[in-house]
Parts: sequence; structure tokens; C-alpha cells
Amino acid sequence: MSRNLEIVQKTSKVLGILSKIGYICSIVGAVCCLVAVSILFIAGRNPEIVAKIQEGSKLTIRQTVGACFIGLVYCISSILITKWHLNYFLMEQKEGTPFTEEGAKAFRTLGIVNIVVPLTTVIIASIIEAIFKSPHEVRPDVSLGLGIAMILLSFVFAYGAELEKKAEPKEKASDK
Repeated sequence: MSRNLEIVQKTSKVLGILSKIGYICSIVGAVCCLVAVSILFIAGRNPEIVAKIQEGSKLTIRQTVGACFIGLVYCISSILITKWHLNYFLMEQKEGTPFTEEGAKAFRTLGIVNIVVPLTTVIIASIIEAIFKSPHEVRPDVSLGLGIAMILLSFVFAYGAELEKKAEPKEKASDK
């Protein structure tokens, strides 16, 4: 294995581990948001509890529920993105190189996901913000540049896969 490919594989392994950590943390965050929403719905029926919750806060129960729903949307978005990243890194490690047709297609899909999922998330979060009149600031987190770069890089991977296919018959002939 060449030194550069070895570096790519080690980096892929590290990024796979980071993706798994992000995936797990996103799931934990989504569960916490669901628990918070459930508690707020239950507490919202009791005026004494509502008064205690709002005592140290500038937000109403409705605004707090909205903020929790927005957090849930962002966590779900993160779950989707990190799962796609994790799947790509696991596939790349299994193949041993990013220069495969399947790897190039998966990386291209990952680029599209990095554009579409955050854009959809911002739209949904903005709608929730308007419905619940939550003062939570929804910031655009669209990774347009990263997504485009990944899509372009996927074509480099596809070209590398083509070159490897062309080189295979020559290697087999020289082995004989």
C-alpha cells in the first residue's frame, strides 16, 4: 500500500469514528428534545408548574416548546447527515480506496445530502419558529460550498476508478 493511500485510510478511519460519535450524540440530543417537549406538554396543563417554569425565564411554555421542536429538527438533520457520512467511511474502508465507482456515487450523494438536508432543516425550523413565535434564531446552515466541492471531488474519484480499471489488464499481463 502506498504511503498516500495509507494516510487516506487512516484519515477515513478517524473521520468514521468522529461520524459515529456525532451520530450517537445527535440521537441523544433528539431524545432529550422529545423528553423536554413531553414534559412541557404535561406541565403546561398545571398552572402552578407553568408559573415555576416561567419564573426564571423570559419565554412562555409555547415558545419553549417551539425551541425544543427546533432543536429536534436540527438533531434529526444531524442524524441523517452523520449516518450518511458514517456509511460512506465504512464503505471506503472496506473497499480500501476511494477510487471505486460505488464510492464515487456514494460521495456524490453525500455532497447532495450536505446541500439538501441543511436547506430543508432551515425551512422547517423557520416554519416552527413562526408557528410557536419562538425567539430562537434560525440560522442558515447550508453547506453549499462543501456540497459542491464533494460533488466535484466525486468525479475525481470516478475518474480514478476508471484509471484503475484500465490499469488492471496491464498488471495481469505483466504478472504472467
